Amino acid sequence: MISNRQAAALKAFGGIESIKNDLSILETVLGDLSLWLPAAALKKQCAQALRMIDAIAQRLERKLVVTIVGPCGAGKSTLLNALAGMDDLSATGHQRPTTDHVIVFSADAQDARQLIEVLGRQSVEVKSSPAAAALEHVLLIDTPDTDSTAYRTHAPLVRETIACSDMLICVFDSENPKRKDHVDFLAPFISRFNGQSLVAVINKCDRQDEQELKNRIMPDFADYIRTAWQAPVDRLLCLCARRHLKDPQWDETAAPKHDFDQFEELQQLIFEGINRADYVVDRRLENAASLRDFIFEEVRRQIDTHRPRLEAAGQQIREAERKSFLAAVSAMKNDDARQFVGVGLMVYQKLTQRWVGPMGWMIAIWARLMIFGSGIAALFRFGRPVRQVMGMVSAWRHLKQSKSAVDDTASGQRVDAGLRTYRLTTMGNWPDIGESLVAGGFDAAVRQVTDVLPVESSFSEKLAQLWGDALESEIERVSQKLSGMILQILFNLPVFGILGYIGWITVRRFFLENYLTVDFFLHALWVIGIVLLLSFFIFQIGVRLTAGSERVTARAFEQMKRRADQLETVTATPVQVQLETIAGLETFVTPRAA
Repeated sequence: MISNRQAAALKAFGGIESIKNDLSILETVLGDLSLWLPAAALKKQCAQALRMIDAIAQRLERKLVVTIVGPCGAGKSTLLNALAGMDDLSATGHQRPTTDHVIVFSADAQDARQLIEVLGRQSVEVKSSPAAAALEHVLLIDTPDTDSTAYRTHAPLVRETIACSDMLICVFDSENPKRKDHVDFLAPFISRFNGQSLVAVINKCDRQDEQELKNRIMPDFADYIRTAWQAPVDRLLCLCARRHLKDPQWDETAAPKHDFDQFEELQQLIFEGINRADYVVDRRLENAASLRDFIFEEVRRQIDTHRPRLEAAGQQIREAERKSFLAAVSAMKNDDARQFVGVGLMVYQKLTQRWVGPMGWMIAIWARLMIFGSGIAALFRFGRPVRQVMGMVSAWRHLKQSKSAVDDTASGQRVDAGLRTYRLTTMGNWPDIGESLVAGGFDAAVRQVTDVLPVESSFSEKLAQLWGDALESEIERVSQKLSGMILQILFNLPVFGILGYIGWITVRRFFLENYLTVDFFLHALWVIGIVLLLSFFIFQIGVRLTAGSERVTARAFEQMKRRADQLETVTATPVQVQLETIAGLETFVTPRAA
C-alpha cells in the first residue's frame, strides 16, 4: 500500500515529464527557425528551463527548503530561534558576522544531505529541538549575513542556498525600510530564487510607532521591494522575533512600544500551511509548470511584438505567390509548344474505358492506332531513339500504360516557360516582402531573393503535377460527358438495327430451307462496316467539337487559374515554412481554456 506522499509524487513525476515534453517540442521548433532572430535566445532559455526542471524533479521527494536571509543585525538567527522554540539554536549577539555557515533546523540529520551535496559538508550544520518533530516536510535554514565583512566568503554560499530554496524569508530591521539600502543590496540574491513563495519580514517592529508602521512604512516598503526586485512578494509581515524567545532579555530602557506582531501568522504559514506532503509535491510541480509558462509567455511576447510585420509579410507572400502562379499559367498557355496528339489520345483512352458495343470497339481500335502513330512520330524527333522505340512498343503492348507514349516534350517546354515567368514575377515582388520580414525579426539575408526562391527541380515537378492534375480532371470531365447512356444507345443503335434485321432474315430463310448466298453476307458485312464507320465519323466530329485538344487544354488552364485562390504554396521556401511555423508556434504556446 503506497502512502499519500508516494502517490502524489508519482503523479507529479508524470506531470513534470509532460511539462518537459512541452518544452522539448518547443526547443526543437525554435531550433528550426534559423532565419527568425528571436528564436536563438528563446531556444537557450528553453534549454535552461529544462535543466532547472530536471533539478526540481531530483528534489521532488525531498523536503521543502525554507531559507531565512538578510543583512547584519536584521534578526535572522533570533527569528530561527523563535520558530524553533530554543534561544540558543542559532548564535545571536553583537559580533558580526554572527553566523558564518548554513544552519539547518531538522529532526533528522539525514534530511540535510540535499544541501550538503550542493554546499559541502563543512558549510552545513544540522540542529534540532522538540519543535523540529512538527516539521515533517520542511527544512528551516539560517544563512550568513549578506553584507558583513566576510561578504566575499558568504555570498556564494548564500546564492547557492537560495537557488535550492522553495520559500525565501527576507528579514529587515525595522529601521531599514526607511533607508531601503538593504533592499537594493539583496536584489542580486533574489534573482537566484526560483521557488514559489517570497516573504518579506520587518523585524523589531516594536521599536517603531504602530500607526506609522501600518500606514506609511509597510505600504511604502511593499511598493519599493516589488519594483526593486521585479518579483512578486507573497506576504509582507511585521513581527518582533525577540518577543517569542523564552528569555527575551529586554533592555529596561527600550521596552516594546506596542503589541502589533504577526509572528503567529508566519508560524502558521510554515508549520501548518506548507508542512504537508501534498503541498511539498504540488509546490514542486507548480514550480516546474511556472518555468514552462514563463518560457511560453516569452515566446508569445516575441511573437506579439513582431506579429503586425509577420502578418503583413505573410499576406504579401500569398499575394506574390498568386500573381506569380497566374503569370506562370499564362506563360504556359501562351507558349508555342503543342501537345494536341497526346491530349486527343488521352481523351480516347478514357472513352475506351467507358464505351461498350460496336462503337466501343471502334474507339478502342482508334486509340491503339493513335498510340502507334505517336510512337512512330517520336522516331523523327531529336532525342533518345532507343527509348522512343521502346516507349512505342510498350505503349502498343500495354494500353493502360500508354500515357508514356504521349508527347511530353511540349509539356516540359510549357513548364519551363512557366518556371521562368514565376521566378521573374517573384523577384519583382520580393524587395517589399524582404523589408517586412526583416522588420518582423528575420535575418537580413532574406532580402536576397535568390536564397529564398524555390528549387527549380522541385518547382518544375510541382507545376507539372498541377498541370497534369488539371488536364486529367478536364479529360475525365469531357469523357464522362461523351459517354452518357443516351449517346451510347444512339450511336450503337444503327449497327444493332442492321444486325438485327440481317439476323431475322437469316433465321427465317433457314427455317424455310431457302438458304442465303455468300454474296448476301458479304454485302451485309459491307453495310455494317459503312454504317459503323459513318457513326464513328459523326462521333469523331462531336468529340472534336466538344473535346478537341485546344478546347481541353484551354479549359485545363482556366482550371489552374481558378486554383490560384486556394493555392497555399506551389513550392514551400524556407521563409514560407518558417512563417507558418511561427504561426503554429503561437497556437502551441497559447494557454488552452480549461
